[in-house]
Amino acid sequence: MITLENRFFPVRSAVCFFVEGGIILVSVLASFLLLHKTGSGESIALNDAIVRGIVVAFICQSCMYLLDMYDLKNSQTWGELFFSVLFAVGFVCIGIGLVTYAVPGFGVEGTMYYLTVLFVAVFLLFWRIVFDFYLTRLAPRENILVMGTGETARMVGEEVLKRERLGFRLVGFAGDPQSADVRTNGTGEIVGGFSQVADLVREKKVRKLVVALSERRGGYPVESLLDLRVRGCEVVEWPSFFEKLSGRIAIDNLSPSYFIFHEGFSKSRFLLFFRRVVSLLASVVLLILLSPILLVAALLIKIDSPGPVFYRQERVGRRGKIFRILKFRSMRQDAEGESGPRWAAENDPRITRMGRILRKSRLDEVPQIFNVLRGDLNLVGPRPERPAFVVQLEKAIPYYSLRHTVRPGLTGWAQVEFTYCGTIEESKEKLQYDLFYIKNMSLKLDLLILFRTVKIVLLGRGAR
Repeated sequence: MITLENRFFPVRSAVCFFVEGGIILVSVLASFLLLHKTGSGESIALNDAIVRGIVVAFICQSCMYLLDMYDLKNSQTWGELFFSVLFAVGFVCIGIGLVTYAVPGFGVEGTMYYLTVLFVAVFLLFWRIVFDFYLTRLAPRENILVMGTGETARMVGEEVLKRERLGFRLVGFAGDPQSADVRTNGTGEIVGGFSQVADLVREKKVRKLVVALSERRGGYPVESLLDLRVRGCEVVEWPSFFEKLSGRIAIDNLSPSYFIFHEGFSKSRFLLFFRRVVSLLASVVLLILLSPILLVAALLIKIDSPGPVFYRQERVGRRGKIFRILKFRSMRQDAEGESGPRWAAENDPRITRMGRILRKSRLDEVPQIFNVLRGDLNLVGPRPERPAFVVQLEKAIPYYSLRHTVRPGLTGWAQVEFTYCGTIEESKEKLQYDLFYIKNMSLKLDLLILFRTVKIVLLGRGAR
């Protein structure tokens, strides 16, 4: 594991990506060399074959990315693995055909086409089987001991268990067996008390000790922890470890001092200015590129149901400023006439036929580019919420007002990491992702969010 933008990044995912890119390139070159040797291939140079291999790799790996095949924490059965590889190869067949038709110089055709598809399918499937066996049976893991037995410890343990395929192993919890028992939640077992921490670290070859105690008075083994730290065991507090592991900041049992003393929540004026300039330039480009789609969508909305094309809605922006966000209308004109403001639900009857298409494709959000130009939004940031909901959420969720310390965005970290929220509990979890973004805001993180937003939009995930 390496740390990227204050989050653990699995090196195994990067290795898998580059190895598969090489496998696909080798598959294309193997088909070229085989046909060239037998004298039955088309007359292209080796350099041209390499270019075609890069094109095939781009098409195939784009599909595999959309299928979440590089999110290695997701375990797949053999059947799911076989289907995913075949689906990606099928996408390659269509993609190569389109490229060959549109740009013949980059395409693959004839016998070389069939051999390439065959080699890619066989080699990728074999590689994935071997790699999956390595992840589940042979790959080294970092043993982690969680110190604590309460709700915080359980939460940390669950996050570790989700990422066993990425190189983590939860060996158990250290704490008082008479206290809140983690074993009842199926997370792990209490392997010893506080006084046994040093022995547990040595016996179970623990590389990282995560201190997840909400109460540190009495029985806190300071001397043992100091000794372990000096001997080379990494001793970390749970908030920072949880943040790097999950990509969010857990707000339960978190004191205000965390936000006061931790670096990251104070942003330089240069960073804020530069992000604003980038948002303006990008919004102009997007507006030009998407203008034909905007015109077609506006026409279809007008044909589908009576009412205006656009819908203006009050949202809370930076420092609590109220502004009116612009969207394509996706609901009936009288959608909130009787009920008032409320979150959209699955299969919401208020949504029109055209509205379902717009929401699924996220095209209803495109007019917000004008809000970016006006300065209400940035391209990336926490999504702005409605004033009526903000009042409700600020009373129910601690630290909720911190969302308004930065300019909201057209897309955000919570949008690519979490689903649509329609309850207070879901809003609470969404806030944890927003706080992570605010703390770790950077241009690199913005680029990652924009890259993943494309995937979310193409697959229509999280929309209601």
